[in-house]
Amino acid sequence: MLLLLLRPLLAALLTLLCVQVDAGRPLKVLGLFPHPGVSHFHFFQPIMHALAEAGHDVSVVSHFPAKNPPIRYKDFPLTGTEKLTNSVDLKFFEKRPFYNHFIEFFLLHEWGKEACNLTLRSEALQTVLKRKAGYYDVIVLEQFNTDCMMGVAHQLQAPVVALSSCAMMPWHYERMGVPIIPSYIPALFMGQSQDMNFGGRLANWFSFHTLNWLYKLVSIPAADALVQYKFGHDVPSVGELVKNTSVYFVNQHYSLSGAKPLPPNVIELGGLHIQKANPLSAELQRLLDNAEHGVILISWGSMIRANSLSPEKRDGIVRAVARLKQQVIWKWENETLANMPPNMHIMKWLPQRDILCHPNVKVFMTHAGLMGSSEAAYCGVPVVATPMYGDQFLNAAALVQRNMGVLLHYEDIGENTVLKALKRALDKKYADAAKLVAHSFKYRPQQALQTALWWVEHVGHTGGNPLLKSSAVELSRFVYYSLDCYATVGIILAIVIASWVALIRRCRAKRPEQKNKRD
Repeated sequence: MLLLLLRPLLAALLTLLCVQVDAGRPLKVLGLFPHPGVSHFHFFQPIMHALAEAGHDVSVVSHFPAKNPPIRYKDFPLTGTEKLTNSVDLKFFEKRPFYNHFIEFFLLHEWGKEACNLTLRSEALQTVLKRKAGYYDVIVLEQFNTDCMMGVAHQLQAPVVALSSCAMMPWHYERMGVPIIPSYIPALFMGQSQDMNFGGRLANWFSFHTLNWLYKLVSIPAADALVQYKFGHDVPSVGELVKNTSVYFVNQHYSLSGAKPLPPNVIELGGLHIQKANPLSAELQRLLDNAEHGVILISWGSMIRANSLSPEKRDGIVRAVARLKQQVIWKWENETLANMPPNMHIMKWLPQRDILCHPNVKVFMTHAGLMGSSEAAYCGVPVVATPMYGDQFLNAAALVQRNMGVLLHYEDIGENTVLKALKRALDKKYADAAKLVAHSFKYRPQQALQTALWWVEHVGHTGGNPLLKSSAVELSRFVYYSLDCYATVGIILAIVIASWVALIRRCRAKRPEQKNKRD
C-alpha cells in the first residue's frame, strides 16, 4: 500500500533527476525565419548567436546569413526573393485611407503566403528536413503573418519557441491563453495607447476581433493548403498546431508598451537586440562631442528610403533644421542633399544605438519602429515620432503616453510643423520623462538575452515542458470569458423574473373577479 502511494512521487523524482542530468548537454537548435525583413531578424539573430556561443549546435534558415558566425552556428540561406531593406517608398503614405490597417492586413497576408511558399520549396529547408524526426531538441521560429513553419515543426517533432519582433498580433492571444481585453490593450494596427476614450475602445474592440477573425478565415487556410501540399493531407491545421507553442518571446517591455496580464510562457524581451556599445568613428565622435547645443538624430529605419520624400516635405525638414542651433544627423541614402544647411550632416548608414546613447543627443526624429523606439527608451532620448505603417502607430502612441514623445503626422510634415515638434521635444520635461522610462527599461532582474537563453534551454531540456501550457488554449472564447455562465445565469434570472411577473399578473387578474362576485 505504501509503495503504491509513493510510486507517483518516485516517478516525479526520477523525471526531475533525468531532467537535471540532461540539462548539461548541448542542444540541437533549429531556427526558422522565412520573413525577409531585416528589422525582424535583428531581434532573432542575437538569440541564435547566444545559443551557439553557449555551446549548442545551431542551424538557421533565413534570408540573412551571418557574416562572422560563431563556431557552432550554421546558416541555410534562403534565396530568390527581395529583402525588405531600403525598399519602402514614402509616396505610398501620401494618402492614407481610414481603413488602412485592413489593407495592411492583406498586405501582410500576401507576404506571408510568398514567404511560406518560397521556404517550403527552398533547398535550405530540404536540407534541414533530411534530419529524422526528433533530431532537433527545440525549434525557434517567428510567428508573424503566417504559421506555415508550424507544419515544419510538426514534421520534425520538436517543441517550439516562438518569437515576435513586434507587439502580439490580434491572432496571437488565443494560442497562448492570453486574455483579449480591448478596453485597455490596444490592437497593434490601431495605433492607440492604453488610455482610450469610448470611441477609441469601440474601434479597438472592432479591430481586434475583426482582424482575429480574418486571420482564421483567410491566413490559416492559406497556410494549411501550402503545408498540406508539401507534407500531405494528414498534417493537422496550423491553427491547431500553434496551440502547442511552448514559449512565446515578445519584443516588448512594460515600461514602454504598458503592463498586460501575460501567462508565464509569454516572455517580454523588449530591447534584446541592444548590446554593448561599439566605438564610434572618429568623425562621428568628434561631431557629437563638439556639438555645443546638442545633436538631433533623424532616422526612419532600415526599410524606408528617406530620399523618396516629396520635394516639399524634404525642403520643409531642411529649412526647419536651418533654424535650429543643434547639429542634425540624417540617415539619407543619397550622396547629396539640396540646400543642406551647415548644421546638417547626411550619412547612408548610422550606428543608431551607439549614437543615441551619446549624452549630447537631445532628440530622435523617428518613424517609431520598435527597434528604434526601444533604443530611444534604453538611452533615455525624447522622440519626434512620425509613424508610417504597421506597429509604428502603436509605438508612437506609447511614447506620447509616457510624455517622452511628440507626434508629427507624416502628412503634416512642413517647415513650421517640424520646427515646432522638435522644439517641443527639446523641452526638459520630455528628457526627464525619457530618463524615467530608461531606468525601468534597462534595469531588470536579468538581461533580456540571458532570459531568452535560459528559456530556450529549458524548453529543449524538458521536451517543451507541458506544464507551461495553459488550459485556456483549448477553450473557445465563449467558454474562456465565461459567457456560457453569464448566459445560464441570465436565462435563470429571466425565467425567475418572468415567473414572478406572470404570477403577479394572475393575482391582479383574480382580484377584480373576486370583487365582482362580492358585489
